[in-house]
Amino acid sequence: MTTATAPVTLAEAVEQHLGDPYDTTSPTGFRAILTEGQVGGRAGGQTGRPLAPEPLTAALKDGANATPEAWLHALRALYRRSPRLGRTVRPGLPDNGPRTTALHIGASVGALDSALRVTVRHLRGRHLYGAPAVDIPHLRAVLCGVHADLLLCDLLTTLAVRGEDALPARAGAHEQAVRHLVPRVIQGALDRLSVLMGSRFYIREGETAVFQLLLNETQRELFAPARPPHRAPGPLPYDELITAPGAVALLSPDLTAAAPGRTLATHGRRVRQPSGTVQERLYADLVRRYDTARSFDLAERRLPDRP
Repeated sequence: MTTATAPVTLAEAVEQHLGDPYDTTSPTGFRAILTEGQVGGRAGGQTGRPLAPEPLTAALKDGANATPEAWLHALRALYRRSPRLGRTVRPGLPDNGPRTTALHIGASVGALDSALRVTVRHLRGRHLYGAPAVDIPHLRAVLCGVHADLLLCDLLTTLAVRGEDALPARAGAHEQAVRHLVPRVIQGALDRLSVLMGSRFYIREGETAVFQLLLNETQRELFAPARPPHRAPGPLPYDELITAPGAVALLSPDLTAAAPGRTLATHGRRVRQPSGTVQERLYADLVRRYDTARSFDLAERRLPDRP
């Protein structure tokens, strides 16, 4: 699916220092993050200190020389655990308007990655009618749709962070997609995953407890940089965006065309999930990445998560 190499060295250093988020003894694992949030309601808990500053400082020691795209993946490594953990880091990059906005919106792809991973983990362990819930066709289709949405959001934000305009002939179209489409696509994907989680969404203990935290914090983070426009934006030239040369170089248009979030670009009403051979490709890719501990975005970077 990916034809370009992403700069992930900084992100992999962050992942290595933070470790497996499912490790219940880790100071930067899901359990510790949930405990800090419940005690103090913010990243530092009642003590006012950030979660595990020493590992973060060590992991980000080379960040001063990193590119914006490298920082995008490093922030995703933090957002994968908690978007508020990303607030403890300030990339040493100049404020470049649309590019900076894309960086912070694109970081939320990391939170969606974890939410999707938690949901797959839950559905694999839950049995309905004598078989794993993940084998139910409708649930599998929803998972594939979320995967496609994640790839779409990664595509649009990665190009923007690189400073590339997918449609220079349509002034402002790409920026509009990043500011107003991507946050809504991520939010919609999280909402659909919450339905698949069922009652586990409301339980604040165990491995699935982090899902609610990811959803709530991501919503707050997304709509801070993506402020509502003064007037409703018009329909986006979605087909032109996903078939632009820069977009096609990163992701096959038949996958972005299958993303349920495309309906938000045209103000459509009915959300359609991927089907047929495209769904088969998306699911095979999803399973491969999950089983081999690779991120669900275009970079497919290595993760410390246990299967």
